[in-house]
Order: sequence, then structure tokens, then C-alpha cells
Amino acid sequence: MSTDILERLRVDTADSHQQIENNSYARSMMDKSMTLPQYTQYLQLFYGFLKPLEQRAIHSGLPTELGLDMDIRGKTALLESDLLHLGLTSAQLSELPLCTNLPDISTAERLIGSFYVIEGSTLGGQIITKQLMKFLPVEPEAGISYFNGYGQQTRDQWLSFRELILKYGQSDASRHEIVHSARETFDLLQQWINA
Repeated sequence: MSTDILERLRVDTADSHQQIENNSYARSMMDKSMTLPQYTQYLQLFYGFLKPLEQRAIHSGLPTELGLDMDIRGKTALLESDLLHLGLTSAQLSELPLCTNLPDISTAERLIGSFYVIEGSTLGGQIITKQLMKFLPVEPEAGISYFNGYGQQTRDQWLSFRELILKYGQSDASRHEIVHSARETFDLLQQWINA
């Protein structure tokens, strides 16, 4: 099974990935200047993007077809837990703005490309978790479950998703669709954060 698709994803999304890592929130996490209100706002932005995206994915039925258990892969519940821990009420959660300019996840390949961005971020989330715990009053089970993601299972979960990419990224057409969707997801997420 060729790993070309993984290299294409890495190379072709590098610029978009870098833009996400260079936004003001990400920079303030790394230089330890982020405040708790800023952190809460950043989580709200992820929630506003990921909740409708995950709802669209579940409604499509594609995750089930692909063998992706959204009870495990879904990030919305983690973000809700964090935001409630950080002081938001359920009513406030229900009033948070939700992104409507979402990536096209209408095919298995497009969904895989989009989820590549989300699943890949769990690897970096392990670094972010350690960083934030140095200067904010958060812990994996209390305010930072989104970035902590799968915790000690992160590598195994990533390797499992990686196999799905390899399985569906064997033809030129499917590779193109996966890469296009990943780039689109990075770019739309960045637009949402900047807006």
C-alpha cells in the first residue's frame, strides 16, 4: 500500500497548517502569554467550527460507513466539557455562534481529508496540553480535554486513522479529493478563527 497520499497531505497542506499555528491564539499559547479568558475564547471558536462539521458528518452516515465511531472520534463533547468547566452555562453553550461556511464532506474521500486536519491536530494537542498546564489552571480532565484528545491512546488512534487514509487514497482521483478537502478544512478553519 503506497504512502504517497500521506506525503502529499503533509506537503500540500504545509502552508495552511503553518497559518493555523501562527494565529495569535496559537502564538500566545506557545509564549505563555495566553490568559484564561483568551483560552476560553479559543475553545469557543473550535466549538463553533467542529460542532456543525461533526453534526454534518454524522447526518451523512459516512463515519459509520468508514468505521469511524463518532462517540470516540467526536470532539464536540470534549469542547463542551472544557467550556462548562471554564464557567460557561449550558444556555451560553447553546448560544455560541456556529460556522456555516464548512468544508464539503459529501464523499468518503472528502470526509477523510477534512478529518485528517482534526485527527492530525490531536498529535500537536499533546504538546499543547503540556504547555498550557505550565501556566493555566487546567488539567486533562478539567478544562483541557479537547487538546488532550485521546490522551495516551493518541498515537494508536492516529495510526488507525492513517490506515484509513492509505486505504482510500490509492487512486490519483481519490488522493486529489482527500488533499483538496484537507486544504479546504484548514483554510475555512483559519477564516473562522480570524473572523
